[in-house]
Amino acid sequence: MNARRLTLVTCVALLTSTCLDSWKLTGPYACSSDGTCAQGLTCDDGVCCKPGGTPACPTLPFEGSCPTGAPKRFYFDSDGDGFGSGQPQQLCARRAGWIAETIVQGKVVLDCDDSDAGVPINPLAPERCNGFDDDCDGDIDEGLPQTPWYRDLDGDGFGSDLPGDALSACGRPAGFAPRAGDCNVMSAAFSPAAKEHCNNLDDNCNGAVDEPPLDDAETPGGSATVACMQDAGICSLGGVQCVRSAVTNMNSLVCVPREVPRLEICDDADNDCNGLKDDAPGCGGPTSFLSTPKVQFGTARAPLVSTAQPSKLPRNCLKNVPGADPQSWFNPSWVGSRAEFDGGIPYRHTWYAEAERGTWWDLSRTSTLRIALTDRSQTMLTYSTANFPGPVVTLCGATDADYLRMSPNTNQLVNGRSLAVSLPLTGAPTGWTVERSTNFSLDRVTRVELTISPDYNGGGIFAVETFIVVVQPTTGFQP
Repeated sequence: MNARRLTLVTCVALLTSTCLDSWKLTGPYACSSDGTCAQGLTCDDGVCCKPGGTPACPTLPFEGSCPTGAPKRFYFDSDGDGFGSGQPQQLCARRAGWIAETIVQGKVVLDCDDSDAGVPINPLAPERCNGFDDDCDGDIDEGLPQTPWYRDLDGDGFGSDLPGDALSACGRPAGFAPRAGDCNVMSAAFSPAAKEHCNNLDDNCNGAVDEPPLDDAETPGGSATVACMQDAGICSLGGVQCVRSAVTNMNSLVCVPREVPRLEICDDADNDCNGLKDDAPGCGGPTSFLSTPKVQFGTARAPLVSTAQPSKLPRNCLKNVPGADPQSWFNPSWVGSRAEFDGGIPYRHTWYAEAERGTWWDLSRTSTLRIALTDRSQTMLTYSTANFPGPVVTLCGATDADYLRMSPNTNQLVNGRSLAVSLPLTGAPTGWTVERSTNFSLDRVTRVELTISPDYNGGGIFAVETFIVVVQPTTGFQP
C-alpha cells in the first residue's frame, strides 16, 4: 500500500478532527450534486455533516446552540445588494448568498424588492422620484417636491382642464403634460400653441374662432401675406383671405384680388379672375367688336392688283400692304370715296377690328363670325362684281401671312340695304369660297378684315362718290 492510500485509510478510520480541519467540497464529505449525503449525515452549505456529532456541521446549530455560542438570524439576498428578505434561518455561520440580520433603531432591516440588484431599494436607500418605494416604508416618492400634471391624451404638450384629469407628482407621469388649457384633448392640432386657421374652429383654444392672424390666410391691413396660388395674371396678385358667406354664415378661404378684374384677353392668364384662362368673351373673341374695350379699329385703301386666287386679293392680310392709305372711321360708320381722277384704277377698301396689341383671340371654341352691315351711301353707288364680290372676310393670324379668307360668290353688299350673315369658322359656308394659308390657326387670331370694292358711276372730272357703311353692334364672334 502506497503512502497516499495509507493516509486516506487512516483518516477515514480515525475520523479525527485533525483530518477534518480543511474540508474540501470536492473531498470525501462533499454533498452530492442533488444535495444528499450518506445515511446519517446532513448536507450543510455543501458539506456532509452530523449536527452535534462528527464531522461537525459548519452552519446548522444543534439543539439551539453553536460551538461558538447562540445561533444568529440570516436572510437570503437574491439581488446581492446587501439586504435580504423572506423567511430567516437560525445559523451558526453565514452561508453563500445569505446576509446576517441587520437591526436599525430596533427594527429589522429587510429588502422590499429583492429582484433587481441595479435598483437600490432597501430600508436604508434614499427616496427618489422614480415611482418606486425606494426606502421600503410603504410610500412612493414621499417627501419630495410635488408638481401638478394634466392628462395629455393627444401628446401636444397641453392637458385637460377637467379636475379628474389632474394629479400631483414629483416628476412627469407618462401621458401627462405640465400645462392645462387644451380645448380638444383628442387632436394635437388644437392647443394654446397651435396657429389659427380659417376653418370655423378655435385652433388655439383662446375662445375665439378664425380670428387674425391666420396661418393659412392673410390678414387685411396686417403684415401676413398669403398670395393666391394661381396662374399668371392679375388674379395671382390677389391674396388668400378668410371670408364669411352671408348665405351659410361659414368662413372659407377665398382669393381676393388686389386689383379689380378686367376683361379677359388671350395671354395665357386669368384676367377676369373667374378661374379660367383665355375664355370668352374677351379671349374667345368679342361678341361685339364695337362694345368691347381696347379693340382697335381702322380703314385702309389701296389699288387693287388682280391675282389668280378666287378673291383676286393678295395672299396675305390687307391692313399693312404697301401703298395702302387710311380712310375715315367715325364709329360706327366706315366712310370711303371713289373719284374720277383716280384714273380708272380699281381700289379695294378694308375695314378692320384688331385685338389689343400683344394679345389675340382664341377662336378654337368659337363657332361663327357674324357680319352685320348697313349701307348709308347718299348716291346710288354700286359695289363691284367685276373686281370681286364683297364683302370679303379675312381672319389674320400671328403674322399677316397667316390668314383665313371667305369670299362670297355673289355680291352681298347693296346700296341702301342691310347685310347680316353668320359665317362658320370651320368648313366652307354655303355660297362662299374659302382660302387658307398653311400656318393659320384659329387659336391665335389677331384681326378681322372686311374688304369691298365700290364702283365709280361717273359724274364729271371733279366728281367724288362717297360710300358710308355702318357696322352694326352685332358684328362679332358667336360661341
